[in-house]
Amino acid sequence: MPKFEISQSTRYLLLRLVPIAMLVIFGAKLFFVQIIDHDKYVSEANSVRIKQRELIAKRGQIYMMSGADKTVPIVMNERTWTIFVDPSYVDDKNKVQVELQEILGDQMITTWDKVWKDMKNMYVEVARHVNYDTVTKVKNANLKGVGRKETSRRVYPYGSLAAQVVGFVNAEGVGTGIEGSLNNRLTGKNGMLKTVTDVNSIPLSIGDDNIEIPAQNGEDIVLSLDENIQRKAEKVLKTAIDNANGAVKNGSVLIMNPNNGRIWAMANYPTFNPNEYYKVTNASLFTNMTTEAAYEPASVCKPFTYAMAINEGKLDPTGTYYNYGYTKVGDRTIKNATGTERQVGTRTFYEALDHSLNTGSIEALRRIGGDNIPKSARRTMYDYLYNRFGLGHTTGVELYEATGKIYSPDEDEGNAVRYSNMTFGQGMSLTMVQVAAGFSSVINGGHYYQPSILAGVMKNGKFIPSAERAPIHDSLSSVTSATMRGMLQEVRSVNGGYADLKGYNIGVKTGTAETYDESGKYTSSRTVVGAIGFGGSAKEGALPEYVILIRMEGNTLLWGVSNAVPLFTELSNYMLQYLRIEPVL
Repeated sequence: MPKFEISQSTRYLLLRLVPIAMLVIFGAKLFFVQIIDHDKYVSEANSVRIKQRELIAKRGQIYMMSGADKTVPIVMNERTWTIFVDPSYVDDKNKVQVELQEILGDQMITTWDKVWKDMKNMYVEVARHVNYDTVTKVKNANLKGVGRKETSRRVYPYGSLAAQVVGFVNAEGVGTGIEGSLNNRLTGKNGMLKTVTDVNSIPLSIGDDNIEIPAQNGEDIVLSLDENIQRKAEKVLKTAIDNANGAVKNGSVLIMNPNNGRIWAMANYPTFNPNEYYKVTNASLFTNMTTEAAYEPASVCKPFTYAMAINEGKLDPTGTYYNYGYTKVGDRTIKNATGTERQVGTRTFYEALDHSLNTGSIEALRRIGGDNIPKSARRTMYDYLYNRFGLGHTTGVELYEATGKIYSPDEDEGNAVRYSNMTFGQGMSLTMVQVAAGFSSVINGGHYYQPSILAGVMKNGKFIPSAERAPIHDSLSSVTSATMRGMLQEVRSVNGGYADLKGYNIGVKTGTAETYDESGKYTSSRTVVGAIGFGGSAKEGALPEYVILIRMEGNTLLWGVSNAVPLFTELSNYMLQYLRIEPVL
């Protein structure tokens, strides 16, 4: 076999070419790594050394007033933690799974199959809202790839107090009450932390890739509700309904400052505990009946009709009309309420309001435009009810609201018969907050204030009150308003004023409305009753200092004077003392 030999010069050439070839190969590899596949390898490296976490904003707390300048927290944040796993960083799946399962138990919100489904995933939540003891056990276990993030949970330390007003936030972030209506102000804005970490996943303070956007916490809001007034209203309402032995289905109370529109109490019963909202089986308990439910208020609306006619210069309270006990409007006969038969005959309008005669309020409307109640009279009434008194549309209060409905005279339903019924609060649907705000303008000198549930905010632990609001408009003249106060005070003196504390000006109007049965017809077996009134100093020229509106829905025939008035009396006497209004004896 021939012998193959490499010459010395060839060996020298090979020794030169091999290192050069290796350099070319390494250079090419480095070119591909550093240039062509640069982004790929940077991404893989960053997935290990750069961690990104969301910085959760703290939800704003909610307070209510307790007296003139003290606040109390009624919604707070409890410190909790979220436990998460970073599968991409875990080096012992079995250890993590066994030990974390033992610590968390039934607090686990996912399965381990889902945790390990994507090992490149850097963040999988396995438990939420765990307490300090649990998070301490997780920390002490020192499990690689297991992290913890501080969060918070809503706590309602006063339980069911003002539950429908305050509301709650469920697991999906959907809220009721203030928690829902002012969610944007309460929520705040989450931040972000993107940082280079060491081998133990501890953030480093150096690195051009570090980014920190601080979280912006939500506002701490102070409600105008007064803790003491709210508690009293709820107690009085609950006692009355419980003592009715099932005759009353539900009830609500609204107490307002008529001179600025601030709401002191919104009570609803039955109620619920926001801490355990998930246990409620009847979702209607979440409804704030003072703002979210429209109803026919009945004769509590008669002051609006009389105020309109007096303000238009068409009616003198001392003037008279003949009461037959009924009146005809078009093809309909409209009667007075049962029990007013002895009032047949010539009556003053003072007497018509004292005894809640439907014929009197219809006559007040007729004085505007004539016996057949033409469209011109209806347009005047619509202007007063809808525009001046703010009825039949949302008020702008900082809560969820129903709109209600008042038919315009330009609609087919806005005929003379309907408007006759509207003079005594039927044939239209209103909310309690609409009625209370409108009534306040009738008795406070004629000024309409937008109702409000907010008193201010808390900043750095200090209460910052909201600026006082000016009235939106004037609904009546001050003279008409004073006349209406006098008429309502006489109503009170004729119908139960003996129970009032002496030395004060108190005015009240009651109402009883039949509601619909399954066939859509009015029936006395289902009624909604109410009372609206005011109280204040008897000093000359003094304006009322509070307005109280009560609504009760019955499974049988109820009466405003016997079912709602006792609640008004107890709450009115309480307000006189709580506000420290001096009597004039």
